[in-house]
Amino acid sequence: MMCKHPPPMAVSNRHSFCWRLERTHTDSTMKQLVIFGALVFATFYMVHSEVPGKFNHLVCLCAYTSVTVLSVSEHCLLPQDVGTAPASTAEDFQIMLYYDAAKDLCYPFKYLGEGGNANRFTLERLCMRNCSAKAEEIYPVDESKACHFKKALGECFGTYLRYFYDPIHEKCKKFHWTGCVGNGNRFIDHQACNATCAGIHDEGSEDEEDEPDTPIALILGVVLGITGGIIIGVVIFLVIQSNKNHKRAPKKVKEAKMETPLQQEPIEMA
Repeated sequence: MMCKHPPPMAVSNRHSFCWRLERTHTDSTMKQLVIFGALVFATFYMVHSEVPGKFNHLVCLCAYTSVTVLSVSEHCLLPQDVGTAPASTAEDFQIMLYYDAAKDLCYPFKYLGEGGNANRFTLERLCMRNCSAKAEEIYPVDESKACHFKKALGECFGTYLRYFYDPIHEKCKKFHWTGCVGNGNRFIDHQACNATCAGIHDEGSEDEEDEPDTPIALILGVVLGITGGIIIGVVIFLVIQSNKNHKRAPKKVKEAKMETPLQQEPIEMA
């Protein structure tokens, strides 16, 4: 006698583990009771034996240990909705994510703060787990499984320092995530990466990849900032020098005016 599966519901049996307690019974008439729960359900069988008034018992317990998305929820099919901004915070917004059913991916958008719809999530992993059938392949519930994944740079244009685990060389390494689309092998800091993945090993002969240093954009920004500072300093110096020269010029004119009458007095007197 095997456990029967529960009817379709949010919690399903991607992985199930069953135990049976079985006693000797005949093929006599059976009466069945089925009790369903959220994660565990039990089937109890009371089997008539050859001895009148006595029963043998068969109990099957099935525990369901993972969540499977059976179909895309209705709210995941809603269009992106930025909402409306409160009058007091008209210039404020939040970066949220919405599920794009056509691409089966989650993308960021600016949420204005009020209204909108249910297709709005704070994290990409939550968005994918709620809406995508491939969520377990990208953001597994057992997060240590993601330590075997290749790093995913993403599809946006930002530069955010994150960490990924290299299972071949057993190291947590830095990389620059673009800000959207990726996988579970992405951590906010080195400590979180180590806590999830330390000790996990994959066989391979790939050369170890160098970690990125300071981003090129940051280097260019610093260089341009220094260059701009030098140019501004030179301009200020030239302006100051020009003002000094301008202040000195009237003194020479005044002196010339004072000297001229003295030189011309003899002529006028003659």
